Amino acid sequence: MTFQAKVLYDFQSVGEGELSIRVGDIVTITNPDVGEGWWFGTGVDGKEGVVPEAYVEREEASAPPGVEMRRTSNVTQISNTTSWGDEWDSDEEHRYEDPKDLLQAPVTISGVKTSQDAGSRQGSRPSSIVAEPVYAAFSLGKFSSVFGKSGAVGDYLIGLTESSATLAKEAVLINEPSRGYFQWENLNDAFSCAIGAPKKSTKFGGMKSFIAYQVTPSLSNIQVSRRYKHFDWLYERLSGKFGTIIAIPPLPEKQVTGRFEEDLIEHRRIELQSFVDRICRHPVLANSEVWRHFLTQTDDKKWTQGKRKAESDTLVGISFLTTIQAPSILSETETAIDENIGQFSKDIVKMDSALKNMNTVANDQIIKYRTVFKKDCQDIGKAFSQLGSAVGENAPCLNSIGACYEEMSSSWDEQVTKDWEPVQHLMHDYKGLVGGWQGILGLYGSMSEKQREIMKAEGNEKEKDCAVARVNTYRIGVQAEQNFFKQELGVDMTHASQLFLVEQIQFHRQMADKLEKLYHDCWPNASPAEYTPTDATPTSMAPNTAGVLNPWESEDIYEEVPH
Repeated sequence: MTFQAKVLYDFQSVGEGELSIRVGDIVTITNPDVGEGWWFGTGVDGKEGVVPEAYVEREEASAPPGVEMRRTSNVTQISNTTSWGDEWDSDEEHRYEDPKDLLQAPVTISGVKTSQDAGSRQGSRPSSIVAEPVYAAFSLGKFSSVFGKSGAVGDYLIGLTESSATLAKEAVLINEPSRGYFQWENLNDAFSCAIGAPKKSTKFGGMKSFIAYQVTPSLSNIQVSRRYKHFDWLYERLSGKFGTIIAIPPLPEKQVTGRFEEDLIEHRRIELQSFVDRICRHPVLANSEVWRHFLTQTDDKKWTQGKRKAESDTLVGISFLTTIQAPSILSETETAIDENIGQFSKDIVKMDSALKNMNTVANDQIIKYRTVFKKDCQDIGKAFSQLGSAVGENAPCLNSIGACYEEMSSSWDEQVTKDWEPVQHLMHDYKGLVGGWQGILGLYGSMSEKQREIMKAEGNEKEKDCAVARVNTYRIGVQAEQNFFKQELGVDMTHASQLFLVEQIQFHRQMADKLEKLYHDCWPNASPAEYTPTDATPTSMAPNTAGVLNPWESEDIYEEVPH
């Protein structure tokens, strides 16, 4: 089927096989059955490629007299298509990683996500989801402004935000195993999740490429294939639902360039593995319905149903707090928790600065390992080799030294993946977690302030009692999350420090072993090395053969040669 279509929005091709089009152009569609929201056609310049169905509108034939033509924009239909196989899914990671999208961040107008200038000029690129509810970004400043204007915090405290968590499956429990120590209750067995080797796949007859990650949860041992955009969707769901009280682990940063380079793909796989590990370990996140759905669903129809259910969930943000069931506490416990959280807030500020500094150092070391240190080793090797060529048989050891150093240069490239890159990954994780904590603590401050306003105002005692109870619930929830965070922090930092030191020791030991072997290969009659830890000057590598220069035991620095 061939027909004409008018371009409604500018579209700049991002991947191979895409066709750039401009608003107002008339393109010839030769295959509207490509699938997943794409049409194949020919542009005004004669070039062929796929274009997004939502960016063009079919040119209809003239209507018979008396019949009114109904004009329906495909753009407004996008919000109603939510399965993985629809227009939302058809856009590759380009849609998430297009530089234009990154520069044109969406803004919030009356709770609807829209393009920053969609209403001002027709040629702008529309948002991929026109009317999706927007969850607040949890930062210190945004909590007070967003929730303050909407009154969500006040409504929650005085009981206007009704609890819908009377069902056991919706309730989130907090227990108190010892006095004053609160923790999330885990009602299910622990499980793990493995991210397998990523696979490069194509669609549209090879015109578009993408990377798929094989995800295997231990609770089913059934492998599912997920792309980065699916992880991104999951992150948005978790942040929207739980982000008011749980610090959500971060995803790998979105790559604008080099998406299919092996090192970047592996870098992303490692950080995705850390992302799923942290969710699996969290008592609340691990048991969330959206997470289980993401991990286990393989049937397309059920997958779509579960996805739509997650997107229409009403127990998100402030409303999620109504699902928490916490023990009652005394006034002295309230004071103790407030003091504890106050100190934790100060620690988070210091931690944020320390994490950024360590991340900078790790990035710097990674660059130096792969460039400066590696090149220094190569330069030393080349210098010895050049000198050996000039001296010849008079000093054959020079060529051996040169070859050894050039060989050792590759060790720096390999080593960085064992010591500094794990540090870099950990700093990435905790920068994201600390960012989440800044939002939680901001909401905690807003909630405490709002409670004081309610208590001072002349009003119904029932509302005041409700405010006290709900602030206490949030207070205990923040304390439970803080305890979990500190537990994870201690284990992570200890393990990372041990791993770093062990790898550093082994690396420098291997380098020393290579140099020692080189020494004995050059001077085979030398005795084995016996190092004395308390003496920085080696004294035991003296050769057995008389008359051979002993650089370790000679007391003479140099001897003048008479002229």
